[in-house]
Amino acid sequence: MTLLARDRLAGVLLLLVAVVWIALVYGTFAEDLAGGPTTSRTFPLASGALLALLSLLLIAGTFVKGRHGTKGRVRIDALEWRGIVATFGFLAAYVSLLYAVGFILGTIAAIVAFLYLMLGKRSPWLLIGYSFGFAFGVWFILGEMMAVYLPRGALINLF
Repeated sequence: MTLLARDRLAGVLLLLVAVVWIALVYGTFAEDLAGGPTTSRTFPLASGALLALLSLLLIAGTFVKGRHGTKGRVRIDALEWRGIVATFGFLAAYVSLLYAVGFILGTIAAIVAFLYLMLGKRSPWLLIGYSFGFAFGVWFILGEMMAVYLPRGALINLF
C-alpha cells in the first residue's frame, strides 16, 4: 500500500466516523427549545464537524501530495498492528466500563490499564496521579462547571 493510499483510506474512514457521529448526535440529543446559543448537542456536534473537516483536509492533502511524486510504499509491521488493535480494544473496553461502573471508575481503570499494559509505565505515583487527576479534572470541569452529562454506572453509581 502506498503512503497516499494509506492516507486516503484513513481520511475516508475518519470521514465515515464523523458522519455516523453527527447522525447519532442528532438522533440522541433532544433539541433545546429554550433558544440559547448553546444546547446539549453543541459540543458533540462541533466535535463531529471538526473531525469531518480534518478528514476532508487529509483526503485533499493526498491529492496535492500526489502531484509532487511522493508515492513511496509503506508496510505496516506487527508492532503497529498491535498498537492499532490494542487502541480499539481499549476503547471498546472503556465504553463497556463506562456503562458498568460510570465515568470516574471507568476512566481511572482505563487509564491505569493503558499506561501499564501498553506504555509500560510502572511508577505507582504516575499511574495513580495521572488517572485520578485526569478523571476528577474532567469530571469537575465538564460535570460540575459545565453541567455536561457524564455516564453513571449501571452496577456502581458514584458522583
